[in-house]
Amino acid sequence: MVGRPALADGIIDQPLAKQGGAGRERVEPDEAGRSARTAYRTVARAGKIASWLAMQPLTGRTHQLRAHCAVLGTPILGDRKYGEHGLSGAPEGLMLHAREIRLPHPDGGELAVTAPLSKTMRAGFAWLGFEPDASLPGATLADFEPV
Repeated sequence: MVGRPALADGIIDQPLAKQGGAGRERVEPDEAGRSARTAYRTVARAGKIASWLAMQPLTGRTHQLRAHCAVLGTPILGDRKYGEHGLSGAPEGLMLHAREIRLPHPDGGELAVTAPLSKTMRAGFAWLGFEPDASLPGATLADFEPV
């Protein structure tokens, strides 16, 4: 994320409504919109210019994480749709990655999937000086308390 959120962790509870037409769809904060909640935690900071946030969507709205980062005032690095075209010298591309997801399994229990970082994310982490280490506090779903 570009910048630092005012609070190191919390829950963003901001309803979102779709705006724009085909090919230009985006969501905007709107009290009349659909409920949207995201838990977040700051994992690391690169001074005042950027933060690594771990985020857990508690609802499933279109572009929810992207819009909620913009609401925090920390748009995702490389997100042209929600307000940040990048920092000077930063690698190109949207710095958003679904590192881990857990879904209910039809036979009971859950299915957990972890994805390696893309080349874009590895380049972004390296540029910011972050070690993409899943053992850092806040970097995995296990670090989030049940909501």
